[in-house]
Amino acid sequence: MWKIIKLDKNLANQIAAWEVVERPVSVVKELVENSIDAGAKNIKVEVKNWWIDEIIVSDDGEGIEYEDLPLVFDKYTTSKIKSIEDLYNIMTFGFRWEALSSIASVAKVELITRTRNSLVAYKITSIGGDIWEIEEVPWEYGTKIIIKDLFFNTPARYNYLKKPKTEYLKILEFLQHISLSYPEIGFELVSDWKQIFKFREKETLKTRIYNIFWEEFASNLIEVNFWMQGLEITGYISDPKVNFPNKNKQVLFVNKRIVKSPLISKAISQAYNRFIPHNTFPWYVLNLLVDPTQIDVNVHPRKLEVRFAQENQVFRAFYHAIEEKLNQTSLIDLNEKQEKIEIWEKQNQIFEVKKTETKKYYIPSGTKFKEYSPYKDTTINPAQKKLDEVLSFSKEILQTSQKNEFFEKSTDLHDTPLGRIIGQMHNSYILVETKTGLKILDQHALAERIIYEKLLKNDGKVISQWLLIWESITLTPKELAILEENKEIFEEMGFELESVGAWNVIINAIPEFIKKENIKEVFLGILDDIWEQGFSKSQTLQEVKNKIFAYTACRSAIKFWNKLNLFEMNKLLNDAVLDYSSTCPHGRPVVFEISLEELKNKYER
Repeated sequence: MWKIIKLDKNLANQIAAWEVVERPVSVVKELVENSIDAGAKNIKVEVKNWWIDEIIVSDDGEGIEYEDLPLVFDKYTTSKIKSIEDLYNIMTFGFRWEALSSIASVAKVELITRTRNSLVAYKITSIGGDIWEIEEVPWEYGTKIIIKDLFFNTPARYNYLKKPKTEYLKILEFLQHISLSYPEIGFELVSDWKQIFKFREKETLKTRIYNIFWEEFASNLIEVNFWMQGLEITGYISDPKVNFPNKNKQVLFVNKRIVKSPLISKAISQAYNRFIPHNTFPWYVLNLLVDPTQIDVNVHPRKLEVRFAQENQVFRAFYHAIEEKLNQTSLIDLNEKQEKIEIWEKQNQIFEVKKTETKKYYIPSGTKFKEYSPYKDTTINPAQKKLDEVLSFSKEILQTSQKNEFFEKSTDLHDTPLGRIIGQMHNSYILVETKTGLKILDQHALAERIIYEKLLKNDGKVISQWLLIWESITLTPKELAILEENKEIFEEMGFELESVGAWNVIINAIPEFIKKENIKEVFLGILDDIWEQGFSKSQTLQEVKNKIFAYTACRSAIKFWNKLNLFEMNKLLNDAVLDYSSTCPHGRPVVFEISLEELKNKYER
């Protein structure tokens, strides 16, 4: 029979620490939020050897009184609340005082602090929860906390962490996000004595956005300032003319606290629904200011989730706040377009007067002429002639190909080994007539399967197409971490990558199956898919590869609503001859067949 015992204090704290101190960024988060609560105007974070050796957080806040120091590492000691009623009026980050207690139980901690009315600073040390004596030390006003050998007494925790650099990038991302919530506070990050960034205090939110996300975003911002029934929404959203393949650039605060809210995300997504393309996402930095009695921040130990007393009201507020701004922006764009149309019509009237009775065609802008007129007298359109030559050349390839006996039998592009192409339906499905009935092929699922099979058969090593002009992409810390962990797999798939600066990656070559105009969208989409999947260390390299191949195939394949010409449909169905499967890599069906017998039964024949 098991005997019930009371756990040792240090062991109990170590168990509790697994909830609060999940990874290195959890330590930084708790300490930085304490600095903000202490009224700091400047916060500095230093890490050494990514984070493994030391994490140091220092601030110029109000400090801790000498009399309170013996309690700083005790659990459930706090200066933020005194009664149960205070829990419903929380506007600060820390209120349970679990953070320092939990951190101290799994690390070696030194805390140095000095208040404004103190002549000296004091240092208190804890090793694995054991407190040393308090001593006087020289130090300026504020508080400095040094974390050494994190998880030294709980080595099993290392099995659940990612690579040191990846964990460091999570720290960087958190600091960038929290600095957006407090642009009036100065933030600095130093890694191995090298300054990574320094944001000065008293900046505007727009300036802080520019410093973090660069001009690409700062030049396409729409300011939001909305109030409805006690809810105030402020911040910036992206102009509908720019959109992104993932949600990595969406930052949400509630009472200036970083949160994740499916409710609010859905409201924003629905507001953008008719303004941006399907499967793309907006960018935003938004803060909701709400009565603290109307929210519950105790849902999760890390306080990332909140519960709203009036969910419907919050949803409507965000939906109307965003839609209102997007409608205004859309109206401006329509007015500008109308002006351009009117100008074009006036110019066109002038050209109509100058026209003669001879056959003419319009040459697109960008073509060079000996004469200034945009019209040129001719009976043959060179563009049409070029198209005819391409089609003729394609037919010659089909005629001379010896890879499949089918090509010797027919030069009609409608004919394929899977049947005769009838056409495309809704720009999404390819209809094929067979001897026994009708096949309806999902063009995206089919293309996805073909690319996936090519990657598998070649173990990811496919033909690369080199770019005449390289593509430069600025990555977020999260995206950079994913790329660092899977760079070899990307190179096997045909990407040629080069790091430039801290956050920029240059793509010199891409796999042959990716369209050049979709490079950025596909590349970022693959990174986002990998992040959402959350590959663990327990998976083998081949399992990780196969999943990345599947996501790459999905992102690179022909999309729904893409209109295909006869040649494109013919090529897709001929490629499918070699690698045909009834499902895509994610298990969705590729083809639906209707037999002649089924059709006859439908018509009662």
